[in-house]
Amino acid sequence: MNHKPIRVLTAIAPPRQSKEENGKSKDTVYHPRRPHRKSRAGCLNCKKRRIKCDETKPECQKCMTYGVGCDYSTTMVQRRQPILHAGSCQVAPSPHLLPSSIQFSMSVADLADKIERVLQLDESTDRAFLQVMSSISHRTVEFFHHFITMAAHASSSSDAHRRVMSGKMIQLAFQNPSLMHAVFGVAVTHLRRLLPYDKSYAIAAGVHWERALKLYRREISKPIDEHNMDPLMSTCMLLGTIIFSPEECKPDSSWVFSSDPTRLSWLLGQSGLRYILETITIQQLRQSIWFEAFMESDDEDHTFNNNSPGREGLHPELAELCEINETTTEESNPYHWPLRMLSPMLPLKADRNNFAKLIPFIGRLYPAYTKLLQEKDPRALLILSYWLGKLCEEKQWWTYTKVSSECFAICMYLEHKEDPRILKLLQYPAEKCGYVLNYVIKDIITQENEGLVYFP
Repeated sequence: MNHKPIRVLTAIAPPRQSKEENGKSKDTVYHPRRPHRKSRAGCLNCKKRRIKCDETKPECQKCMTYGVGCDYSTTMVQRRQPILHAGSCQVAPSPHLLPSSIQFSMSVADLADKIERVLQLDESTDRAFLQVMSSISHRTVEFFHHFITMAAHASSSSDAHRRVMSGKMIQLAFQNPSLMHAVFGVAVTHLRRLLPYDKSYAIAAGVHWERALKLYRREISKPIDEHNMDPLMSTCMLLGTIIFSPEECKPDSSWVFSSDPTRLSWLLGQSGLRYILETITIQQLRQSIWFEAFMESDDEDHTFNNNSPGREGLHPELAELCEINETTTEESNPYHWPLRMLSPMLPLKADRNNFAKLIPFIGRLYPAYTKLLQEKDPRALLILSYWLGKLCEEKQWWTYTKVSSECFAICMYLEHKEDPRILKLLQYPAEKCGYVLNYVIKDIITQENEGLVYFP
């Protein structure tokens, strides 16, 4: 039997009827759709967001504007090899994965079954949670695949960090329910950012986030050694990513304008990793899957882990404001250590090569300084605004919304302080987050008025 090709027809409105034709029925005229080529060379992010990719290499403009990683190689893998075929599918390896990581073949049913068995290791799960979990359990393979192919790369701070996240950490997740929930939490949070119109991701993110946090709190109360340090550190870092990446964040709802202490949890909650690192020995840390990634947070001269006394190497004007002299130590002055960490960061370009040196700042703050932040101490706020402003340079999907909003809020709060030194120093963070200071506006108005010509 001969099959005729099917042509797609588009309806076109008929021309207006003349007076002579008035009253006569006319059928709608159809014309064949013009031949066109549908490009398949766009990046995977644009495909997921259902927008047309401009196919700019190495990163398309749409992804750069949106602040997410753009990966053409993932798209090529998808075109060459089907990822999820029912019955006998392959979980296609991400181009960033190690051969020892997740490069294995299994059916969708097998993968879903393995994930379900991991999550069922938690015997404390209550009935209410099980009911909610059952409503999204059919999507766990989707979340898992999104993490290893996209979210791990987009959430990592360096190449070494990315290799662990999409490799050995995933292997640990199949033995640890809190870590698996945290993996899903990051994956769904990233999907929620890419596809904001799909409200189901908000429910899934809340479910996995709540469970990961509850299980992590239970595990962190146990003795920590080389056997459980990696799952704990992995879960801790993923939870930090989730805390730091709210869907919406407005400056006027910042903690600096509130008396609610929980508003600062996004910062205080980042100290968990420091607690784990202080619990284990350096010999145990060397055995960690994260050791290489952690080493990227410093250089050969230990510039970013320098707690030497005095003000040499510190930002001079901030050191002066904080009354730091040549004998000041981190014990005698609560501003000394955060300023010692911050100062070498400021000249760096906030890109992927340096992000591992910038992000640890927030997790290494001591209680004496965070107490000043809670009290809204102007000097403590100013130091934090400099770090937030530096991170505004790199539009990471999980940090930019938060850091730009909080930096903006601190500028709003400090602008009304009477100390002229604070107002002068506020110019750096204000420029980074896009806040226009009042005196800058007044200068612009004055300059414009001086250029006006008045006629009698």
